[in-house]
Amino acid sequence: MVTQDAWTTAISLNLGRAGGVTTWAAGLTESNVLGLGKEVGFLFDEGAERTNRVIEYKDPALFASYWSAALLYSDNSDGSRRLVQVRRPFVSWVDPMSAQGLWDRAQLQDRIYADGVVLSEYSQRHEQALLSVGRALSPNSRWAHRVTAGINFFQDHFQPLEGQPEGALPAPRDFRYVFVGWEAVENNFVTRNYVNRGERLEDFNLGLRAAVEFGVSPKAFGAPATSFSVGAEAGAGWQLGPQAFVQAGAVFQTRLQEGGIQNGILTGRVVFVWKHSSSLLQTTVAQVLVDRGWNLDRDVQFFADGDHGLRGYHLYAFEGDRRILLNLEHRFFGGFEILQLFSLGAAVFVDSGAAVPPGEPLRFSSLRTDAGVGLRIGIARAASNTVLRLDCAYAFEPDPLGRRGWLVSFSSGQAF
Repeated sequence: MVTQDAWTTAISLNLGRAGGVTTWAAGLTESNVLGLGKEVGFLFDEGAERTNRVIEYKDPALFASYWSAALLYSDNSDGSRRLVQVRRPFVSWVDPMSAQGLWDRAQLQDRIYADGVVLSEYSQRHEQALLSVGRALSPNSRWAHRVTAGINFFQDHFQPLEGQPEGALPAPRDFRYVFVGWEAVENNFVTRNYVNRGERLEDFNLGLRAAVEFGVSPKAFGAPATSFSVGAEAGAGWQLGPQAFVQAGAVFQTRLQEGGIQNGILTGRVVFVWKHSSSLLQTTVAQVLVDRGWNLDRDVQFFADGDHGLRGYHLYAFEGDRRILLNLEHRFFGGFEILQLFSLGAAVFVDSGAAVPPGEPLRFSSLRTDAGVGLRIGIARAASNTVLRLDCAYAFEPDPLGRRGWLVSFSSGQAF
């Protein structure tokens, strides 16, 4: 028998750089407080948009049951956030029920970008209350057919900051949805190592998945006007011989209001994984990601930049309501641990993609491409099996501000 252990006390010191912006975070998390399996965490995060000071408590087995609880308080440089969540997920394919309760309140400042620079800044106040319950229909070990119903009330209000134009503000949102959904998921997992987490095994579900959800926010519940929400999802995977597989999926969601479709978003993603049969441990991973938006809310933008698929380009370099990203990465793994603490790997990659604003066509000539090399360091005993990533990418075409050339990024986790 082979076991894989992990520390319950984790000290995190993260230094990251993506798209020319450096971020860092320091935190302490204990996942087995007093031997009771409770988790308490403290985090100071100097991000690209704001500074976050976070205290979080998690109980993964509330009252020694399948229920879990989470409490979060965040004091930020531009506001604050408070979150309370209690949930009981479907814990197996034959589990008969799920439930969730959520309250989330946040105050923050945000920005709208155009051509790599800030177009406007504003303050946002968000509040959400969610209650839902799910039930499995004829549960079995092969398929999970489930229905979910609940309520989702949320508000978003926006105020201009001093010196900013009011005309650039997103429209306020106030919805009181009653919703019902259905999903069907096939149990067809494959297990692979040396994909994203080095020698650690990962599970990938190649089964079919389909889901739909419909909601109504009636004026009688206090909403400004009656509106509807519609969501749908489909996905599947295919084994391509003993060493390769493909996963593909698409998600669509929108609101239907008096003016028609509002904030309609269609996302499609295909991931290809090929674990090579050779003495040198190596895996090729590729991704195609496409986003298309219709009448997006003012504060919803798709980015193509150093933090969103184009490692050779500065943050917020390209934005719009349509986006395509193509990533190809060939990963090498050492296959052994050094001092039983970490393992080494490397990668070569090519990224290509674009995001274009409303009214501008997405053409082949819109694509921007970079290529580079990277170092991977796997922290074997970290509870989440952290992978530290250092990439050096060269941008072949200039961004809207004329910048091109080499850009170094480093972070935790794979780029895609």
